[in-house]
Amino acid sequence: MAAVTAAVLVLALCSALTVAGLRARFPVPPASGVHATGAPLLGVNGDPWTATLPRLGQKPPAALMRDALGCAPLFGWATEARAVPRGQVTVAYAVGASPSRAAVVRGIRVVKGPRLPAPRGDDVGCASNGGDERQGALTMADDKPVLPVRLSLDAEAPRENAVLPVRAGGSATGMVSVTTADCTCAWWLELDVEEDGGRTTVRVDDDGRPFALAPPATPLATSADEALNVPRPLSRAFGDPRPTRAGVSVAAVLVPRRESWEVESDRPQDPAKDVGGEATLGGVACRRMYASVLRGGGVPAGEHELQLEISGPAGTEGAVLDAAVRLESVREDAGQRYRYSCAPSGVDAHAGYDRPDIVRNLYPDTLHALGPFPSGSLRYDPYWTPEQGVGKTMPLAVDEEFTLSRAELSGGPGAAGISAVIGPEQVTFGFTVEVTITLPTGERAEFKLSDHGQPFLLGPGTGKLNALHQEDHHEPLSGPHYDYEAPADQ
Repeated sequence: MAAVTAAVLVLALCSALTVAGLRARFPVPPASGVHATGAPLLGVNGDPWTATLPRLGQKPPAALMRDALGCAPLFGWATEARAVPRGQVTVAYAVGASPSRAAVVRGIRVVKGPRLPAPRGDDVGCASNGGDERQGALTMADDKPVLPVRLSLDAEAPRENAVLPVRAGGSATGMVSVTTADCTCAWWLELDVEEDGGRTTVRVDDDGRPFALAPPATPLATSADEALNVPRPLSRAFGDPRPTRAGVSVAAVLVPRRESWEVESDRPQDPAKDVGGEATLGGVACRRMYASVLRGGGVPAGEHELQLEISGPAGTEGAVLDAAVRLESVREDAGQRYRYSCAPSGVDAHAGYDRPDIVRNLYPDTLHALGPFPSGSLRYDPYWTPEQGVGKTMPLAVDEEFTLSRAELSGGPGAAGISAVIGPEQVTFGFTVEVTITLPTGERAEFKLSDHGQPFLLGPGTGKLNALHQEDHHEPLSGPHYDYEAPADQ
C-alpha cells in the first residue's frame, strides 16, 4: 500500500507541474546519494498566483485568456516564458533516495540568491485563488491534507523542520510556499537529509536554475473577481481589473456543469489523445478534454451557469440591482460543426441542468427569461428567429434589492451574487452582461461585462440538436483524482 501511495503521489506531482515533468528529469534513481528537483505550482489550498513577464511589451496569447479555460493554460505558458511570481510562489519538490539506502528529510530552508532586475512585462494571474485539480493526490496523504511549508525570503532564519521519509530506491514529494515583501531576487531550497547515519544537504531548484520571486504587484483582480466560484485567467494587457465605480465592482463568468461538459468546434479534434494518460483518470479526464477542445478554437455548448458577483461596501442594505444579458451575435449551423461531450460513466452529458438552488433560466432562442418576479419575460412569438434577437436584452434582475454581506476581515468588502442557467437550443450566441448598481446613497455604477473584451460564446446543447458529428467520452467512476458522486440509482 505504501508503494502504491508513493506512486500515486509522484504521478500527481508529475502531471501537475507545468514545466517538464519530474519523471522525465529524474527517470531512474541515482547509483548513490540523494537528489531532488522541483517546479512551481498554480496554487495550493487557496494560495493566489500573480506573475510578471520578464520583457516589456510581452503579453499572453489572447486564446489563453478565455474564462472557460480557467487558469492552468495561462499558468503553463507564463511559466515557460519565465514569468516572475509576485509576492508568493508554491513549489512542489521530489526527493529520490539511492537504490540501497533509505533517507529522511529533516529540515528545509530557503536560500536567498542575488538580486534580479525588476520584471517589466505584463502582469498575469488567476482570480478566485483556484488551483489545478490534478493536485488532489499531491495534497492528500493517508486521507489527511498536506499543507505547504511556509518560508520567507525576508525572515532572519528561513528554516523549518520537515520530516519526509524516502524509501530506498523510491521518491517522496513535498511542497513549500515562499513569500517576500521587498526582494526581487533569485532563490532556491536546501533540504537537510539524513542518510545511512550521515547528514547531507540537497539543493532544490528549477532544473538547475534558481527560482525567482518579486514583491507583490498592484492587485490584478477586483474583489468581485475573487468572489467567483471558479478560477479566471487575468492579464493587465487585456483590461483587467475592471475599474471600480462608486466603491462597487462586478464580475461575470460562464461556468460548465461540474459533472459533464459539451463543446463545439469548426474542425475535428481528438481530445482524448490530447489529454493522453489523464483520459483514464476519474475527475480529471472531462475537465482536460473540455479545455483541450477550447484551446483548439472550440466554443462551450449546452447549458452553462452564468455567475454574477458584486463587491462593495460591507453590510450595505437596500442596494438595487438591474442586470440583463445582451445578445451581440448569432451563428447558425451548429449542427454542422463537430460536437464533443464528456461525463463520468453512467452520467448523461446531455441531460438538462438540475440545480434547485438556481431559480433563474435564460432562453436566448426565444429571448425570454424565467426568474424571481419581476425579472421574468414570458412573451413567446412562434415566428421569432434568433437573428431578430441581436442587439436586444434579456432581463436577469429588475429593481432587485440586495444586501452586501458583512466582511470576514475588518475593512474588507462585502459580497453578493446571483446565478442563472443559460442554454441555447438552435444557434451559437455571443453575449455580454449589462449591470447597473444603485446604492442607498443614490450613487449609480454601470458595467458592461464580457470575456476579456470579447462576448461570451455559448453553443446549443445536443438535447434538441441533431448534430452530424457527435463524439461522447466517459471517464471511469474511480481513480486517485475522482471526486464526483453519481446519483444512487446509477
